[in-house]
Amino acid sequence: MRLDFVERGMLAMNKVILEVACVKKICIGLLLLALLLAGCGGSGDVKGFLPSSVKAQEAKITKDGPARLYDGQKLFDYMDGGAELYYEYGFEQACVQQYKAAAGRITAEIYQMDTSGNAYGIYTFDSQGEHPAIGQDAAYAQGLLAFWKGRYFVRAFSDKEGDKEVLLALGRAIAEKIPREGTRPEILGRLPAQWVAKDSLIYFHGQTALNNSYFLSHQNCLSLGDGVEGVIFYYTPDIKPLRVIMVRYPDHQKAAEAFKTLRASGVIAGVAAREGFIVGKVRRGHAGALVTGDLLFLVLEGATSDPVIRALRSIQQQGKQK
Repeated sequence: MRLDFVERGMLAMNKVILEVACVKKICIGLLLLALLLAGCGGSGDVKGFLPSSVKAQEAKITKDGPARLYDGQKLFDYMDGGAELYYEYGFEQACVQQYKAAAGRITAEIYQMDTSGNAYGIYTFDSQGEHPAIGQDAAYAQGLLAFWKGRYFVRAFSDKEGDKEVLLALGRAIAEKIPREGTRPEILGRLPAQWVAKDSLIYFHGQTALNNSYFLSHQNCLSLGDGVEGVIFYYTPDIKPLRVIMVRYPDHQKAAEAFKTLRASGVIAGVAAREGFIVGKVRRGHAGALVTGDLLFLVLEGATSDPVIRALRSIQQQGKQK
């Protein structure tokens, strides 16, 4: 009898210990989940980036109604004509808030992307204008402020250019609430800064973004896909700027295969091969292309073939020096 009593006591104690352990695991799991959601920027965090009011000089704006949230495929409800571009850049959710201004309204939009590189990429479509010190990069022009920080892209706009100072103040307030900065795409480190004309660079890794910045073809003539990223910019070695598309592939073999696909696509007509590159014509003038390492370069909009050839030779020389 005594032994049975002891055994029953030990069994009861073990049960209590197991129940406590289970409770601890559940608590730890809930804590980890909360931390994960906080790190991923849940919808509450995005709303929290929006100040209730902002004042600049004598002007002040205050929130006008609740913020609207869009996630999943709901972005089409907000921007039916442009949502595809955002999805290609890894869109996760957006928050839109209206503000009351002295004579009209101001709208603030916060877009959460899956990576900071994609937040930078979608920003490059709005990067022309003045460049105030807001976020990691910012641009202001004609009543529109755009900037990126971390994996967030932000737009604030008004139909009154007189609201500039309030827009800048709103942008600073939002940027200060975004806790972490992000990293720019790796390909930017492969691009000599002197090649790029001011405010002309767009970062892309999909066909939709490429077609929105420069239409080459309905077909995927540059073999864009997983592990591929590119930039398009104006290059000014001569008086007339040239348009250049630079694409980075996972390795040299993939770049060489993409070069063959481009050549076979017929995008460049009347192709002639020379000095390790090809030249010909496209819809907007003369063009040429070459591969150096894991990079493919496509030079476009030459008035004649001469500036295109000079640009390709310069690119070749730059590649040999690396």
